[in-house]
Amino acid sequence: MEQEIRVRKCGCCGKVFTAALPESSKQAGDWFDLDQRPPEPMRSEMYRQIFRCPECGFSFGPRDRSIPREFVGSEEYRSCEGNQLPVGIGADYYRFGMTVLREGDKATAFASFLRAAWAFDDKNDSANAKKCRLRCVRLAEEMPCESALDAVVRADIYRRAGCFSELPKELTEQRYPDELTRLVMQFEVKKAAEGDEKAYTLEQCFTELGIKR
Repeated sequence: MEQEIRVRKCGCCGKVFTAALPESSKQAGDWFDLDQRPPEPMRSEMYRQIFRCPECGFSFGPRDRSIPREFVGSEEYRSCEGNQLPVGIGADYYRFGMTVLREGDKATAFASFLRAAWAFDDKNDSANAKKCRLRCVRLAEEMPCESALDAVVRADIYRRAGCFSELPKELTEQRYPDELTRLVMQFEVKKAAEGDEKAYTLEQCFTELGIKR
């Protein structure tokens, strides 16, 4: 099967270029991680939604957007806010998060920083994945938590970023109406107390708590 090619135009320098998309995975998975990192093939599809201009290095998503050259050429942008992330999809998603945050879109920025962490997870690069999750933590402190799912995702991000004692009590001690959220929060608190930063799925959470679903 031939690799899919897309023609894109950079919203910073105007260069028109072709981008070879990563092949979609045929591997099928059943369970999301507790921070909602999707299984294959959905995860591979995520990596087909980010582009990097070969001329100026601007990273952008499927929707066209314009951005000043001064921003893309800044040391802050190039260094991913001083994190020095290696070239690749993880850094691309991090820079995209910076771009949309500049536009005031905190929710999309949060999702993009988290996707950057997932990309580094796939590279077994725990150090850089942690940097991206710490960025999510900083941003979460500026955003309202609007649902039980938001709370679960945030608790998992805090734990996997190594912020065990900083895990907000308003997340873990809140009385959630559904049993599923209460069980996952119980699991997150247990793992944080153990200093555990590993990824877990809902299935693994139930298994460790001795719950049959």
